[in-house]
Amino acid sequence: PGTAKSQLLSCVSRISPRSVFCTGKGSSAAGLTAAAVKDDFGEGNWTLEAGALVLADMGIACIDEIDKMNDADREALHPAMEQQEVHVAKAGINATLRARCSILAAANPKLGRFDEFIPTHEQIKMPITLLSRFDLIFPIYDKPAKKTDELLASHILNLHQNPDNKDINPALPPDFVLKYVTYAKQNIRPKITDKVHKKIKNFYVDLRATSNESVAITPRQLEAIIRLSEASAKVRLSTEVTEDDAERAISIYKSYIGRS
Repeated sequence: PGTAKSQLLSCVSRISPRSVFCTGKGSSAAGLTAAAVKDDFGEGNWTLEAGALVLADMGIACIDEIDKMNDADREALHPAMEQQEVHVAKAGINATLRARCSILAAANPKLGRFDEFIPTHEQIKMPITLLSRFDLIFPIYDKPAKKTDELLASHILNLHQNPDNKDINPALPPDFVLKYVTYAKQNIRPKITDKVHKKIKNFYVDLRATSNESVAITPRQLEAIIRLSEASAKVRLSTEVTEDDAERAISIYKSYIGRS
């Protein structure tokens, strides 16, 4: 708590071309997928009202406090994360809705703060079947650091001291970031070269051979590394995934599994 997770999700939501922000505590399975709603006018037929994951199709769904959801509601995320679609059978309506969205979620650890000496997944109160569907999971540590604490305290005090101050600007304007991300998503389709193909395959095979029981390595992890490599190329607006992109993806993934 108090590590700005909610602010991070809110910021990502604002700079994404298509996004939905919701909280786990107030979200039900119907709110995530689709709800059957009776039409009060006309013949009183039932219709489907899209939930957060469907509304975020081709975009990103930001879910805060995902650990506060009950297990039954959280299970609605499984097919969406695995198959990129949700199946609905309600009020005589059977439908399959597209939910091709990324999911960025935030949760609090079981004991309030993460312990760097305990595997991350053991400190999150969520089933491993759901955790394994996330490409990356990173803990946010809250360690005292004088310089960082001073900067944060000064920033918060300045906001209270000068609430109308317009001089506080981010390094990159949000509008620019939004346009950049939109262009990259709509126009850049990077291709994997033969060298990158071999590099990623070798890393995955080696990872499988050396993995332990605490972190299961499956084809899901291979797909995650491919997505990270392609994302690195998209950030550069490149139509080709280079070995540097693959190396960057592998480095990020190694950092993740090193904490798991």
